[in-house]
Amino acid sequence: MAVERPNRGWVRFLTVLVGILTVIAILTTWADRQLFDTQEWGDTSLEMLQNKEIQTQVADYAVSELYNNVDVDAELKSVLPGDLKSLSGPAAGGLRQVAGEGAQRALSDPRIQSLWQAANETAHKTLINILENKSSVVDTADGNVTLDLRPLIVEIADQVGLGNTIGDKIPQDVGTVEIIKSSELSTAQTVTSVIKGTALIATALLLLLMALAIYLSKGYRWLTLLNLAIALIIGAVIILILRSIAGGLVVNQLATPDVQPAAQAAYGIGTGLLKSIAWSIIWASLALIVISWLLSPNKAATSTRSYLAVPVGRYPAAYGVLVGLVLFFWLLMGVGSGRSFIIRLLIVALIGVGAYFFRHRLVAEFPDANLDRVGDFSTSMKEKVNKAWDNRPRNISMPKMPSGGGGGSPADAETKRLDYLERLAALREKGVLSDEEFQAEKTRVFSEGERSSGS
Repeated sequence: MAVERPNRGWVRFLTVLVGILTVIAILTTWADRQLFDTQEWGDTSLEMLQNKEIQTQVADYAVSELYNNVDVDAELKSVLPGDLKSLSGPAAGGLRQVAGEGAQRALSDPRIQSLWQAANETAHKTLINILENKSSVVDTADGNVTLDLRPLIVEIADQVGLGNTIGDKIPQDVGTVEIIKSSELSTAQTVTSVIKGTALIATALLLLLMALAIYLSKGYRWLTLLNLAIALIIGAVIILILRSIAGGLVVNQLATPDVQPAAQAAYGIGTGLLKSIAWSIIWASLALIVISWLLSPNKAATSTRSYLAVPVGRYPAAYGVLVGLVLFFWLLMGVGSGRSFIIRLLIVALIGVGAYFFRHRLVAEFPDANLDRVGDFSTSMKEKVNKAWDNRPRNISMPKMPSGGGGGSPADAETKRLDYLERLAALREKGVLSDEEFQAEKTRVFSEGERSSGS
C-alpha cells in the first residue's frame, strides 16, 4: 500500500528552490565576508604574502618601483671613490639582482608582513567606509581608494644598503596601487548594497523554505529532510566545481604566463573561504541525512528511537537544558557580525522547534517508555552475568566426604560430617562454591547420615 504524501508537488518545488538558493547563498555569503570584513581581508592578504610565488611577484614589483623612481647608478657614483665611479653602472645592475633576493627575504620577515597587512587593512577600511557612505573625507566625486606600499619599498631599499642614501628621495606616491577610481565608486556602492542585502536575504529565505517544506510534508518528513540534504549537497558541489573552472579561466585570461603561478596561488587563497563555506554546507547536510534516517520507518531507526525515548521522555528538563546550552554557545560564536548573528539566531530557532517536535514524536510513538526499560535491561544483564559466573569452568578440590563405616561410634560420624560441612561453608565464603552447590552437598551429606543411622 502506497503511503499518501500530501502537498507532494509543493514540497518538490520548494526542494528545487532550496538547491538554487544554496548556490546563491554560498556565493553572496562568501562575497560579503571576503569583501566587507576587514579582519578577513587582512588575514587573506597576509596569507597571500606568505606564499612563495606571491612573494616573488611582490618583490619584483617593489624592486621595479625602486629602480624606476630612483637613479641608482647616480646614487652609487656619489658614494663610490673616484677610481671606482666607472663601475657604478655594472654595480647598479648587479645590485638589482641582490635587491630582488633581499626583497624576498624582507617579505618573509614578520615585521614586513605586518606592514603589508596593516596597509591592506587601512585601504580596506577606507574602501568600506566609502562604499557604505560612512566617509566624510572621500566621496564618489573626487575620491580614489589606494593601497600604499611605499613603506615596503623603503624597507627593501634599506635591506640592500641604500636606505640611508635614497630612502628620502623616493617619491611619496611610489608604491601606490589604485584599488578603485572615484568614477567607479557609485557603481561599486550599488553592487555593495546588492551583495550585502542578497547574502542575508538568500540565506534567511533558504532556511525558511526548508522549514516550510518540512512542515508541508506531514507523514513523510524524514524523506523530505533527506531530499533537502541532497539538494544542499548538490548546491555546494556546484560551487566547488564553478570555483575550479573559474580559477583556470580567470588566471589564464588575466595573468601573463610569467605571473600565472602567483595568480593561481592568489586565486586559491582568495577563494579559500568560498571552499570552506561549501564544505561546511556538505558536512551539515550529512548531519541532516543522519537525522532523516533516525526519523525514518527503518527497523534499526525505530529501535534507536525507542531507546532515546527513555531519557528524552523521562527527563524533558535535562533534554531541554542540554539542547539549549549547545545552541546558546554556538549562537555566541556569531556575536560581532550582525548578519552572521541574525542567521545563527534563525538557525537556533529552527533547531529549537525541531528538538521540541522530536521529543513530542518520541513520547507519542513510545508512550510506555520509562526507566523500567532501563531497569529490565539491567536486570536481564545481571541475570546473564550471574548465570555465566555459575557455569564458569572450575577445578574445585572438594573436601573428602567422611565415611560412615569403619566401626566408629555414631557420635564420631556426626562430628566428621560437621567438620566436612564447615569446610564446605568456608569454600562458599571464598566464592569457590555457589549457594546452590553448597545446599546440594549439604543435603547429600545429611541424607547419607540419615541412611547410616537407619541402618
